[in-house]
Amino acid sequence: MTVLFYAREPGVPPPDAPLPVDTSIRRWRPAADGLPPRGPRRRRNLCWWGMTRLGVLADDRFVEISLWRWGRLLHRLILTPRWHRFPFMADGDLQIGDLWTDPDARGRGLARAAIAEALRSAGDGAGRLWYVVDAANMPSVRLVESCGFALVGKGRRTRPCGIAPAGRFVIDRED
Repeated sequence: MTVLFYAREPGVPPPDAPLPVDTSIRRWRPAADGLPPRGPRRRRNLCWWGMTRLGVLADDRFVEISLWRWGRLLHRLILTPRWHRFPFMADGDLQIGDLWTDPDARGRGLARAAIAEALRSAGDGAGRLWYVVDAANMPSVRLVESCGFALVGKGRRTRPCGIAPAGRFVIDRED
């Protein structure tokens, strides 16, 4: 599997991506908010909470951004600081990842609106913002390019001894 590495330089304004009507944004930051709220992502978010508390991440800027309508989760993504899985990142960089959109809500601009919110959440103090994607995922490639990210390299995901969580994303060729 070929992995594409996109980056967005600091100081570039977020894309114009209005939030659809009747949609609200929720942010969860383990460092500030404590344990994750109840909901469809609680188990996975408990892992992120633990990693933040244990200092696995380079700093405490992890945030989950989710979009909701009438109590229903429509979209979510996470913004993570540097950690062992992303060795190409520098201190101060953040990575947008783990995007998910409810299949019934796709094609409505939710992912673009959430990325714009993630860029605003990163603030002026952030370094580069990264987006790592499977080269075959063309909808995600089109999304990240439409949000002003530039392709900076191609590479792969390692799986030492076949264990994906121990793996890293490695840039083999810079563009």
